[in-house]
Amino acid sequence: MGLLRRAPVVAGRRAVPWLLVLELLRQGQQHWNQQLSPRERSRALSLLKASKGRPGSLSAREQEELRALATKLDLKGFGTRAALSTAGRRVGRRH
Repeated sequence: MGLLRRAPVVAGRRAVPWLLVLELLRQGQQHWNQQLSPRERSRALSLLKASKGRPGSLSAREQEELRALATKLDLKGFGTRAALSTAGRRVGRRH
């Protein structure tokens, strides 16, 4: 099982499988662009910036709007697809 294999330790830290990280970032960007229109993406980013990571700093209407955009993103579906597309890929070096 490629993903369950323990990553090699480098200088006291685990090595990061960068190609896997880059693939997940690529898939995330593709999902973001497919699920939301340019206007929705812009609005979601402006709400996230305005909140500064604290949803309570947004009005109730803005919180609901952000929640609706997040629901439209289908993050659970993205997670499932990302996990399935990376399953079986080797992490670390082959020995």
